Amino acid sequence: MRYAIVTKHTQLALMLCVAVAGTAVEARADCHYVRGSIAETKIPSNDQFGRFLSTVTGVLNGASTVFVTSPPPNVRSYDVFVTTAGDVLIATGVPSRTPVPGEPGEFITHVDLTVVGGSGKYAEATGTMTFDGRSHTSTVPPTADLVYQGTVCGPNVKGAGN
Repeated sequence: MRYAIVTKHTQLALMLCVAVAGTAVEARADCHYVRGSIAETKIPSNDQFGRFLSTVTGVLNGASTVFVTSPPPNVRSYDVFVTTAGDVLIATGVPSRTPVPGEPGEFITHVDLTVVGGSGKYAEATGTMTFDGRSHTSTVPPTADLVYQGTVCGPNVKGAGN
């Protein structure tokens, strides 16, 4: 009789472990690689350090806006992407610009982004992205042409992107 009770408790413990492990696997976040291009234009705004509005192609196809949250030397940005499907991806960035020698108003631009959330497909999203390209500060209005790439993870992120 004692052997039967121990066996039943062992079986119950094993079933509980399998159920918990299954839940953990189900709750994992899927990740996908994102890439594409961004055409930014500086727009009038009340943001202290300026705002850009962008057309986005590739996986995050749609539009984005970014505003600088702190000035040099510790520049930071807040970036929001809205896809054509209505999903929102939010990231914080660390942008840097290096002057192009012999080309006044031209800069090599690099941004390291940390994904901090969103809504729809990107609810609870995490990950990292980079932007690389050129900023044209002597154009009216100022513009930038960038390429983005990175990995975005989240409970609603499915597949490998477009």
